[in-house]
Amino acid sequence: LRRTRGVYRRRRDTLVAALAARLPDWEPAGIAAGLHLVALLPPESDEAALLAAARDRGIALSGLAEHSVAPRRPALLLGYGRIAEAAIAAGVEELAAGYAAAGRARRRGGSA
Repeated sequence: LRRTRGVYRRRRDTLVAALAARLPDWEPAGIAAGLHLVALLPPESDEAALLAAARDRGIALSGLAEHSVAPRRPALLLGYGRIAEAAIAAGVEELAAGYAAAGRARRRGGSA
């Protein structure tokens, strides 16, 4: 159990560092435990468009709006329990590309 905790902690730390480097306007939230990280997006973000763009890139994740009955700030639930630590940075790069595509689509008035 102690070894497993260390593995997941390193994965989370790697994810937080990659987000800070590539998507600095995203705010990691929640406690440093478990297998998921909540990333609060800038308020003007289109969570649904970002989810569609990420899923088009093969990234499996959830938006918090999918699990909420009340309107809330856009946010994503990022799991790191089943991804190799070495693959996290590449995943964040793809997520950043999806975020950029969703933003471009929103400015054009279309979907990602």
